[in-house]
Amino acid sequence: MKKPTKDDAEILLMMMDSFRDPGTDEAMRWFMREFNAKDYEDFKRKYPHDSEGVRNINRILGQFETAGVLISQGLLNENLYFDASGIGFLWPKIEKIVLGMQKEAGPALWENAVWLAGRQARWAKEVWKPGLAWKPDRPGAPRKSR
Repeated sequence: MKKPTKDDAEILLMMMDSFRDPGTDEAMRWFMREFNAKDYEDFKRKYPHDSEGVRNINRILGQFETAGVLISQGLLNENLYFDASGIGFLWPKIEKIVLGMQKEAGPALWENAVWLAGRQARWAKEVWKPGLAWKPDRPGAPRKSR
């Protein structure tokens, strides 16, 4: 497992700052309080093209798209990102919507967000362990006895 660098941390912190942007912050609040669509057709009925709902989903997906580009290009450590990201929680609620969007607009739409969600699912199964056990070299971790 490649250790995160200071550059990775700086990039992650900049991304986290973008979540504090008023528009993105409001989009997340809206998503947690109000979003409710079981599939893409339901999404289109409830949230017309220029609606606040579409803008909010696009803001959230834009965050994932950016992270996907950075991680796939080797510019951001995926362990660091996935440890802090909410994609594992959010993706199951929006996956069918994204796949419907791609069916209409083509596979390039949100392709990095889709890729990122797949990587996160693999990471959650293969890397992450409860209680920070997947980070044995973290500062303050118990040392293995010899």
